Amino acid sequence: MGANLNSDRTDGTEVMVYALDDYFKENKVSFIKADIESYELDMLHGAESVIKRDKPLLAVCIYHNASDMFTIPLFIKELCGEYKLKIRHHTYDFTDTVLYAYI
Repeated sequence: MGANLNSDRTDGTEVMVYALDDYFKENKVSFIKADIESYELDMLHGAESVIKRDKPLLAVCIYHNASDMFTIPLFIKELCGEYKLKIRHHTYDFTDTVLYAYI
């Protein structure tokens, strides 16, 4: 089910990565929060079934890549058009811009 992910780390550390659809196949998900250093869209792809099935509240950082500001909201609306979207910037610099999706 999981996949080994050997990131750009120089120490050779491997991390098991699971799609949320696999991990929560039989459990209801009510909230997903993601600040995972530009892997947010990948995470959402791995959570498509959970998002469609449970329509959890979402808090997803969208400041790691310039394109995330557009691609992540559009992808969430494709998955579930019922979501309302709000964006909030939490600091005075360029970090911590979060997209909130809720029904």
